[in-house]
Parts: sequence; C-alpha cells; structure tokens
Amino acid sequence: MSSRKELLVTVIKQRLLDTSRHVVTLQAACAGFGEDFDLQRFVAAWKGDSQEQRIAAYAIQAGYENSINGAIKIAQELSELAGWTPANQEPNSNEALRKLRENGVITAKTLARLKDAYEDRSKLQHDYANTLARDIHEATLATLGAVPELLQEVRLYITQNY
Repeated sequence: MSSRKELLVTVIKQRLLDTSRHVVTLQAACAGFGEDFDLQRFVAAWKGDSQEQRIAAYAIQAGYENSINGAIKIAQELSELAGWTPANQEPNSNEALRKLRENGVITAKTLARLKDAYEDRSKLQHDYANTLARDIHEATLATLGAVPELLQEVRLYITQNY
C-alpha cells in the first residue's frame, strides 16, 4: 500500500472516531429537549431569554455541523482511498456521497438524508441571522438518522479492504 493510502486509512480511522464522538455528544444534547428531541422545547430555547437554554440549543447546531462535516470529509477521503475519484483531488460533497452509494457503502435513503443535511448546513451557515430553529431541528434529525449508518458502513469497508 502506498504511503498516501496508508495516510488516508489513518486519517479516516481518526475521523471516524472524532465524528462518532460528535454524534454521541449531539445525541446527548438532543436528549436535553426530551426523549424525542421535542421541536417546541428546542424552538422555545433557541428563541428564549434564558442564556442557559440558548446555550443548550446552540450546542445542537454545533454538534450537528461537526457531525455532518465529519461525515462528508470521510466520504471524500474514502472516495480517494478507494480510487473512485482522482488521487490528491478532493471530490465535492455530492460526488463523494454519490460514489459511496454507487459502490454499495451507503443506501439511497442514507445518501438522500446526508445530502439534505449537508445542504441545510450550508444554508444555515450563510444565513445565520435568519436561521430558523425548525430548520436546525430538521437537519439534526436527518443527521442523526444517517451519519451513524455512514460511520458503521465505512468502518466495515475499511476493515474488509484495508
């Protein structure tokens, strides 16, 4: 195995650990808004006057962004490692996710959820003043529904192939 491939395997393994930590933290933060991550409680905290509640709500956004960003980066790195995209050339998020789907790493449903969550992240980051708590809530649910599957499937792929 070339040194670039060895480096990518190491980087992906570390990113899998980091992203798993972000997902677990996001799950814990969501639990602070009820067992089913209650939308009304989250919106009230986001818009409320209590600094403690706003901090808890903002932790959701940070956890969601860290989780989805980690998942996308893993998809990009795995695409290069597996030779599905050119070496030393990072594919865009859509291309990387599509390559994982085409090569059986993730399902079509997971692809759609990840794509939506990542597109929402971009929207939310560039329109922060008008960010709606409902959008963050929806993107968080999509992330929690898809990122753990991606992490599990990439771990399996790496174990079986490298």
